[in-house]
Amino acid sequence: MDKIQRFQQELYTNYLEDLNILPENYKYQNGVHVKPVVPVDTFAGGVMIIGAYPSAHFATINSATDVPDADILYPFPKYNYFDGSRVRPVKSGIELKTKYLKPLHLKRKKCWITNLVRVFLFKKGHIEKYKHLGCSFPGKETRSLFYEIATAGRSWLIKEVELAKPKLIITLGREVAGFFHDIKNPEKQNELLTTVISEITIGTKTYPSIHFAHPGIIMRQGSDRNKWPQFHQKVAIPKAFEMMKIKGVLN
Repeated sequence: MDKIQRFQQELYTNYLEDLNILPENYKYQNGVHVKPVVPVDTFAGGVMIIGAYPSAHFATINSATDVPDADILYPFPKYNYFDGSRVRPVKSGIELKTKYLKPLHLKRKKCWITNLVRVFLFKKGHIEKYKHLGCSFPGKETRSLFYEIATAGRSWLIKEVELAKPKLIITLGREVAGFFHDIKNPEKQNELLTTVISEITIGTKTYPSIHFAHPGIIMRQGSDRNKWPQFHQKVAIPKAFEMMKIKGVLN
């Protein structure tokens, strides 16, 4: 067994025990335990992409739509599934390809793709839908625990980055950028999303990084108050692409 496979197995088996933060019955409405989503795109020595936390499969149950129902198979996956009503894609994989990989001329098979938090996090709306369906677990929303969970899982991040040996780390979302710079204020976190290559320290090593806005806000077109789609397309991507050429990290 090679080092990457061993890491994947250990992450899947031990990650939740190490957190000690999530509710005891951390389950989907069907009673299946939420499990860590393990990276499968694991090309070492290239670009490492770190998202916030994994999405989930969503189902239509009775009159409720978009009910979290199962773990996705891997970070930012590219496949369709049936949700009880229709066939739908896992959007995060499409967003990653169209808004980041393709415009940056990056090949997925030459990247290491992962998340800072390895399990799906329930928002308040998800818990309300569960209660409507008569489900008592997981009992509370966990989205607000993002920073605490990321901090508790720092040792797993260190192990993974050591295996990935990235020439460049790309982060997605202000919260992820803020975690690496120990900044919790949302406005200060947004200031990190400038596409300037900065350095982040993980464990004992320092790595060049570019902090992009979250895919969800990039995809949210049509609002004059949302500057991020235009900034991403017109400023962030072109500048990042030029810097990546200079650094020799394009694959």
